[in-house]
Amino acid sequence: MSAFRRAALGLASRGMQVFPIVPKGKTPATAHGLLDATVDPAIIERWWAADPNYNVAIATGAPSGIFVVDVDGTDAEARLRAIEIINGALPSTVEAITARGRHIYLKMPPDTDIRNSASKIAPGVDVRATGGYVLAPPSIHPSGRKYTWSVDSANAIAEPPAWLLSLIASAAAPCATPPSVWHELVTAGVGEGARNDSIARLTGHLLRRYVDPQVSLELIRTWNAVRCRPPLTDDEITAIVNSIAGKELKRRQEAGHG
Repeated sequence: MSAFRRAALGLASRGMQVFPIVPKGKTPATAHGLLDATVDPAIIERWWAADPNYNVAIATGAPSGIFVVDVDGTDAEARLRAIEIINGALPSTVEAITARGRHIYLKMPPDTDIRNSASKIAPGVDVRATGGYVLAPPSIHPSGRKYTWSVDSANAIAEPPAWLLSLIASAAAPCATPPSVWHELVTAGVGEGARNDSIARLTGHLLRRYVDPQVSLELIRTWNAVRCRPPLTDDEITAIVNSIAGKELKRRQEAGHG
């Protein structure tokens, strides 16, 4: 049994919903990506029997009951340390060493839906939660670096501190976005870690301006194909747009102009 297959089965046995990623890559190896994530050992066995070298991904957020703070690089690490000095240290928890930093695993609090965010806690410090995923050890990064579990971290996933949840909620609070930010997003595009959040923001921006939902979906599909690195699957795009459209419809009904 390959190390990847063993890891996938082990994570699933702990309640983590997993799915395969192409070898030495970050692109899902199934048709629906993270929407295919499961804890079913029979399905997992079948996936890794097809290719024992598939990387292992965990669907973060509500599906697995955890979210991940992704610290990308030494500068991001320094910024997180500065935040901890002000608010208190993060608890000892499960961590993975990535190609350029670390993944800090924390439990999803009950009755709280944390969404993905990119650089909102601090530049280079992202949150991977509902609607996202992370590669898990022993996956191999496109650079050739192997993800590993930190031997210096705890053996159990900790509860997040209140200050971190407050910071995440504050970062996710709606605010007026300057036109220059939209222009940069549309023209420059985004990479992995910011795709889901950016697509949700763009969809909301279009629907709030009463662009037809089907037209919005087609516009988002085009932007995803041209500006996302790598593009999300069409099923992921549709799921995000449908979710945002549902929220916008509810907002209009509550406001009395549905």
